Amino acid sequence: MTLRAGIFGYPLGHSISPAFQQAAFDHLGIDAIYEAWETPPEKLGHAVASLQSGDFMGANVTVPHKQAVQQHLDTIEPLAASIGAVNTIVRDDSQLVGHNTDAYGFIQSLKREAKFEP
Repeated sequence: MTLRAGIFGYPLGHSISPAFQQAAFDHLGIDAIYEAWETPPEKLGHAVASLQSGDFMGANVTVPHKQAVQQHLDTIEPLAASIGAVNTIVRDDSQLVGHNTDAYGFIQSLKREAKFEP
């Protein structure tokens, strides 16, 4: 079964995520497609709920939904909760879990490049 992932945002004309993520799937031999889901704010809840179907693996989240999406998730990872923004949704069995990978990446680069331990 081909898995699906994508990005929620509005508008999405600026996003390079679909091309970048699809190239990564293809390079790694992952049977998946990555789509752009231009989602107006009033349709966000319905769109997020659709991730519960069998072929979805998760999603990225961009403006203007990084805060509003939290109310539609089952669990928010502690770092994302402390920041108040979610940019990644992972489907873990029947749970939709929100993460913030921007913060993790920033912290890791501080540790590696600046030898900084926050």
